[in-house]
Amino acid sequence: MIKRIALIMLLGAGAAPAQTVNSIVAVVNGEVITLLDVLVTAEFGLAAAGAADAEADPRQAALEALIDRKIVLDLAQEARSADRAEVAAALAELRRSMGEEVFAAKLAKLGLAAKGLEPYLEERILYERALAVRFSPSVPVSLTEIERHYRDIYIPEQTRLGRAVEPLERAGEAIEVQLRAGRRTQQMNAWVRDLRKRADIQIKKDRLK
Repeated sequence: MIKRIALIMLLGAGAAPAQTVNSIVAVVNGEVITLLDVLVTAEFGLAAAGAADAEADPRQAALEALIDRKIVLDLAQEARSADRAEVAAALAELRRSMGEEVFAAKLAKLGLAAKGLEPYLEERILYERALAVRFSPSVPVSLTEIERHYRDIYIPEQTRLGRAVEPLERAGEAIEVQLRAGRRTQQMNAWVRDLRKRADIQIKKDRLK
């Protein structure tokens, strides 16, 4: 597992006390997740997209994502480290997508240097790589499923939004891609849920506050 420099980092002035930041929020198969891990993941949007609904607590969503990663990477022995250039590219993209001002403000809020984000980005890269190895994007989708989605979902949705309804011959490819992605996500989520049932997970929710 990646050694987290977060364990020795402190928050900047005006933030929560250091002992709160470095408190243990969860232990997953012997791997520690600290409050700072959760804060970094939440503040920089490093939880998986769609990991929680819009109403969910960002810290809880971040914790759930971190638990999933610990469990998967504990099993995925092939995913030991990411290329430095890949991590650097992910960091540059995060900085670009957030904007320099917001990016810098969040770093200051948590008392981090940009390099301090690298362990979190590397863990996310390795997690996604481990899932990619196990779940091919080429999930089979039948013509019947595409036609059903077109009839029951695509047409009503386009009509509701006041958009033109494309014929099935033109809309079918995009629908197939959407169905494949959805089915793959379902398979991955089911696999991770099964791993969770067999994992030793200890959570201290009171320390998320």
